Amino acid sequence: MLPNLVAGAEVIIPMSQMRWLLEQPDHILNQREINREFLHADRTMLHPNVIRDTVHGHIIKREMTKNLDNYANVIVNEIEHALWLNWGVNDQHWTEIQAYDTLLDVVSRISNRVLVGLPLCRNREYLRSTSSFARNVVITAGLLNLLPEALRPVLGPLITAYDTSHYRQIAKHIFPIIKERMADFKPGLDYRKPDYSKHDDYIQWALHDAFSHDDPAERTPEMITKRLAVLSFAAIHSSVITITNVLFDIASSPRSEEFQQAMREEVRDVTSRHSESQQWERASLASMVRIDSALMESMRLWGFLSRGVMKKIVAKEGVTLPSGEHLPYGAKVGVTAYAIHHDESVYRHAYTYDAFRFCSESKDENKNGSAHSLVTSSNQFMAFSHGRHVWYVTVKYADRKRLQSLTQTL
Repeated sequence: MLPNLVAGAEVIIPMSQMRWLLEQPDHILNQREINREFLHADRTMLHPNVIRDTVHGHIIKREMTKNLDNYANVIVNEIEHALWLNWGVNDQHWTEIQAYDTLLDVVSRISNRVLVGLPLCRNREYLRSTSSFARNVVITAGLLNLLPEALRPVLGPLITAYDTSHYRQIAKHIFPIIKERMADFKPGLDYRKPDYSKHDDYIQWALHDAFSHDDPAERTPEMITKRLAVLSFAAIHSSVITITNVLFDIASSPRSEEFQQAMREEVRDVTSRHSESQQWERASLASMVRIDSALMESMRLWGFLSRGVMKKIVAKEGVTLPSGEHLPYGAKVGVTAYAIHHDESVYRHAYTYDAFRFCSESKDENKNGSAHSLVTSSNQFMAFSHGRHVWYVTVKYADRKRLQSLTQTL
């Protein structure tokens, strides 16, 4: 039996109840509410509507994700430029680098190449503001979590002031672009018939979407810029952590040379079978199972989510678990990812980094070996949650593309 619980209490349920947890509708158990509370999103995400609706998510999914192949060569071009600036091209001598700091700049440049395009994606002041905003959101949320609830309205603006200052720097560059482009838009557009002949970036997509719906608030430079800043957080923060971890994992492994050589060979083999314009498209990337596995294995070991799935009970009457216990409104219920990811009965040598654990070629050696893809979650792999709200769309796909180019450089 569970003890008497209060709103905000957290309950970890057994994996046997995972299916029940995933099947609960959002008006009973809500995963977005967990994210909103953890990040103090009403304050850190610049505007309450940014986290409460999914306008920018729909725009990215509709305009970018389905056409990601169109950006393949652009992304690779920016990767090469960003690595040249941050790591150089000296192949004769070892060079010491700050992995996280340089990758923060690399990932910021790559993400902004797609979100805002040239030349702004190479503007140092703009890059510094977007990367600083992305890095500090979680820190700011952590500080807000330490405050008693009664003090948050008073001290919250002081704690978020640094993030707000970076938003203003972002706005200084974005507002003029939005205002200039607005002259070409009129209400009543059909978002299903886009025309991005002049510009093909998030600003243009957001404007087209805003003028397709009768919501004047979404057409303001303020709202478009705030959504863009939050997208930068989503695209940059987790990607930098993921790639930094995997590079350290590869470099520190006793099998480092073997892993690096095998991944280089895979990239060369796959790209050699495609024309230059198709080398980095989805079909090519899907063939690079070793690199996909290397990313998955690092996320299994060091994923930034300790809870695989966590939802807040939003039904006023509470909810009853399959085991019979009743949980009240406001309590949190979920399953752990860390325990599963480090369970020896699921992953042999669970605390060892095996870059190719998830490759189909390892099937005979690993209990869980399969041609499992990074963008596919399961009961045994929940590095970025699981279920219908699992988050991977463009960020995780971009992670893989970035690592593949980085592998050629290592």
